[in-house]
Amino acid sequence: MGLRPGIFVAAFLLAGCASGPMGSTALTDNVKSNTARLVVYRSSALGFAIQPSYSVDGRSVGGSQAAGFLACDLPPGRHEVAVNNLPLSSNLFGQGSEKVSLDLRAGSTTYLSAQPQMGIITPGAITLIQVAESQGRADVASLHQSNSSCGKA
Repeated sequence: MGLRPGIFVAAFLLAGCASGPMGSTALTDNVKSNTARLVVYRSSALGFAIQPSYSVDGRSVGGSQAAGFLACDLPPGRHEVAVNNLPLSSNLFGQGSEKVSLDLRAGSTTYLSAQPQMGIITPGAITLIQVAESQGRADVASLHQSNSSCGKA
């Protein structure tokens, strides 16, 4: 009986995806009144092998995994969120930015969609776009939570 290459390809593709709890169950707790929640998610499997880390205020908090999200409970106020793309990455035709400054409000949740942008000659880049809370909540419901070092949501 021969090995089926499709099984190995599927296993390889899934290895780069997040595997924690689903967003529909992981984000059911209310945000405490003295904190603000930041959710960074990546719903697209495009560029699944490109997994740069995210940082908040210069501190690495977790990786950008396809079909995954991470959630950070942070102090309210101004925070800088960045994607640590490879230096050779280019975003010639994409939208979004590799770095976003946000003013997080106490008791609220802010969503950033991480979107892969494929370069022409160089590896792709992940860019960040702030989305409405209703859109972010809907997008994250079917994604898996990734490991992060920024506090449990």
